[in-house]
Amino acid sequence: MDIRQKVIDQFNEVFGAELKNLENIEEFHEKLEAEKRGIEQSLTMASTEAPSKVKAAVENVESIRTQYELQIEEATKLSKTINQVLDDDTKAAEVQKVVDKINELERTLSYLKLLKYLEDISEEMETSLGIGDEESMITSYTNLVEVSRQLRSSSCHNLMSYMREILHFWYNTLRDKFSSEYMDVLKSLKWPFCGTNASGLVSPLAETMTRFKILTEYLLQLQLPDETPKSSVKSSLLADFSPVCLPVILLVRPLKQRFVYHFTGSKQTNRRDKPEWFFTQILTWIKDHARWIEKNVQPVADTTGFNHINTKVEFMRALVQLAVEKLHSELPVVQYDDALFAHLVDEALGFERELRETLLYPQSQPATVFVLTQAQTFVKWINMERKYAIEKIESILGSSTAWERVNLDQTDEMKITESADAFLTLLTTISDRYSHLPQPGHRLQFLELQLELIDDWRVRLLQLLHDDRENPLESLIPRILNSIHYVSRVLMEWGVTVHFLQLYFFKKQCEAAEVATDQGTELSEYAEDDGTVFDESVALLTRLENKLMTEICQYVVLDVKAKSRPYRTDKWFAMQNKKEVVSLSVTPSGCPMFQELASGLHKLHQILALELFNIAWKNLAAQLDQYLFEEIVLVNRFNVGGAEQLKFDVTRNLFPLFGLYTNKPESYFPLMREACILLNTLLGSAMLLVDTLDTNDEARSVEALAELGVYKMTSENALMVLATRTDISDVSVQ
Repeated sequence: MDIRQKVIDQFNEVFGAELKNLENIEEFHEKLEAEKRGIEQSLTMASTEAPSKVKAAVENVESIRTQYELQIEEATKLSKTINQVLDDDTKAAEVQKVVDKINELERTLSYLKLLKYLEDISEEMETSLGIGDEESMITSYTNLVEVSRQLRSSSCHNLMSYMREILHFWYNTLRDKFSSEYMDVLKSLKWPFCGTNASGLVSPLAETMTRFKILTEYLLQLQLPDETPKSSVKSSLLADFSPVCLPVILLVRPLKQRFVYHFTGSKQTNRRDKPEWFFTQILTWIKDHARWIEKNVQPVADTTGFNHINTKVEFMRALVQLAVEKLHSELPVVQYDDALFAHLVDEALGFERELRETLLYPQSQPATVFVLTQAQTFVKWINMERKYAIEKIESILGSSTAWERVNLDQTDEMKITESADAFLTLLTTISDRYSHLPQPGHRLQFLELQLELIDDWRVRLLQLLHDDRENPLESLIPRILNSIHYVSRVLMEWGVTVHFLQLYFFKKQCEAAEVATDQGTELSEYAEDDGTVFDESVALLTRLENKLMTEICQYVVLDVKAKSRPYRTDKWFAMQNKKEVVSLSVTPSGCPMFQELASGLHKLHQILALELFNIAWKNLAAQLDQYLFEEIVLVNRFNVGGAEQLKFDVTRNLFPLFGLYTNKPESYFPLMREACILLNTLLGSAMLLVDTLDTNDEARSVEALAELGVYKMTSENALMVLATRTDISDVSVQ
């Protein structure tokens, strides 16, 4: 019915209600036929393609089903494997419990065995002790020590505590036994070798020495692992002293008893104003016993495997510790008395120097300076050094002989004054006092003190110069000048020594660190240069030296100039030539000038150090050369006789005055030497030279002047000199 209704509806839709529209029925019929054919064709195609698509779909489904079945099968196998592993793990856990139980039993057994071993060793040692078998006792003890070292990392705290108790028990027992006999043997050897026992240095009995060496060997082997005997010193500062071996402790014991007896309490030998007594006593004991220890104790240590122990150094360290204890106990009391404190520091430093330099006590081992460099003590020390050094400088400069020469011998070219020598001795003493300080920072503080003292000395010299208004040559100026020069040269020599070069390096590093801290940057690597710690001080001294040199030379030059007026205004244009006189002699008007110059040079040579004098006469020569050239040659007119006379005065009088101090004085008077050449050149050559110089050809002018031996003078100056010749001016006028 549905299909029928659909057909009716379609016809009504196409033809409507009017029958006139039936004329299109043929087209409608053809359209329906075409739709029919299309439907049939599609059904035909579907009937041929459907089997292949259906087949593919069926195959795909079959493949999926096969994979699903495989996954199910693998999952089943995996489930079985997991269940099997779980069953095995349960069995393994049960086995592990058994293994753990076995390990626990084994550890318990080892624990019990170790306890049994310790008990056995104790019984063996007790038996050996009873029968006097010393070697077995020591062997058993070393075995006990070795076990203790092997169990060092054990977590069995009770066991370790028990072992330590056993170890300490036998250590104390054996130490007491061997120490007692050791001290008896030492008495037989008349140890220590001092006082009435000094004869003990005679060779002892062979049996006694043999027993001594055996006991020494036993005591060396008698050690506690990782434990050291506690020091009796009450200061943390002495923690730097590593413990000494047991034989050395026993060797030092009688000496320590003597030290305590004599230098503690109310004994007359325990005087705060005589610290040299206990320092000297320590040094004496070291000198008296060190050689014997090297000969008799060190070989025992070497042959028993303790060659890493230097028994001589340990003996020295043990005695030095006594001195350090005493020094440390004295400082809190004497620091309030400057005299006692200064004396104690002096003696402590002397003790340190003797130890290091004479007795060769290693630099790595602590001594008295470790006490002196503690913060409070060090501040007091360096302030005291400053105070006494400033007082010493005042005393040096205030001495009536401060500016006298140390050596009056003519060979003393430096002309060293007592003031300069004493000041350098003061600086040297300070250097010696702090040279053994181990910390660069402490040494740098003393260096700063030295630099401060050098500047104070320079300022005091300026004050003395200001107060002295006399004739420079007769005043303190030459002596102060010599002192400054000598101190400067010594400081430059000191600056390149190893000691001060190291301080310069440390100083630059500290300055670089300060700059980096201020700028908040990283510390850059210090680049080495050629400076020294005394560069600034030497520069200031050199500036003062140059000022004084200029003042002295200026004074001499002014005196010479004052005596030169008659000579400068002489009638150079009307003098007789050498053909008209029997022989030339010095110009009478020049005698006062030359005499003043000779006197000045002689005086400078007498009062100045040789190096300073060489600078002075060269300075005088340069000033006089310029002065004579400008005030005589250029302002006067010279006839032939005048030119010859000037040349004679210069070559036979001026040059010889300086010829006493140099082989070629003329080289220091280039203007006057060449002026004399130009003034005395033959007229024809002089005229040709004038013509050449007038051409303004520099190359030709230089060549023409060189042919006459004029090398330093300029063409302009040469023309001015030639213009002063009367013969040339007369020819020009004609």
